[in-house]
Amino acid sequence: MRDVRGPFGLRRENQRADVKLTFYRSRITDVIRRSNDLRFSKVAEQTIAGIEAEARVDTGGFYIQVGATFMTTNKVCDESAAVMADSQEGCVPNCVKYGFPSGYLPTQATPKTSANWTVGGRFLDRRLDVGGRLIYHGAYDNPFFEHQVDLPWQQQIQSYAFNVPYTWATIVTADAYARFRVGDRLSAELVGTNLNNRYFADPLTRSLMPVPGRTVRVILTGRFRRSPEFRPRRR
Repeated sequence: MRDVRGPFGLRRENQRADVKLTFYRSRITDVIRRSNDLRFSKVAEQTIAGIEAEARVDTGGFYIQVGATFMTTNKVCDESAAVMADSQEGCVPNCVKYGFPSGYLPTQATPKTSANWTVGGRFLDRRLDVGGRLIYHGAYDNPFFEHQVDLPWQQQIQSYAFNVPYTWATIVTADAYARFRVGDRLSAELVGTNLNNRYFADPLTRSLMPVPGRTVRVILTGRFRRSPEFRPRRR
């Protein structure tokens, strides 16, 4: 993380400006997976790599925050698992994206790209906080699975029969919020989610139930303090 308050002329203690860039690469050996018939086994290795970036500017009054992730690699490799997935035709390569069709790893795929953008402001001596948020998820992308779906059913790998990954298209949703601090002990909040009323299923879901549509919530939060004269009664 790098502090960049200087170029923005931010000097006060409650002001922030920073950027963060992360590269990650994880190689896991002997990955445990579960098959369609509830048997556990291991695959040789799984490699996950990607880039995460985040930046924010907060003047104390107005603020903006942007974050994004890009997964460059998510592959699983095992020669034996490839043979067992299609022992007749041998069309499954030794390394596949997300996981082999005979296991549940393909159903745990995360979006290759995702991003979020938040912007807001504080008013009335910071008692009122108003803002909005955009959230983006890239579409599900598994070339090997898509190729299998396009084949005649006689040529498809039967291992997918009871373990079909639920896919999703590109998703962009909009949220908004307003928080008002009435006093030291009472605050009110108005929150709207999925304001563009998109119909979709969350990534990683194992249910065909879609997320709620346009939703508005009103939240009241109160904090109570015990009276100094109060003394708990002993039994």
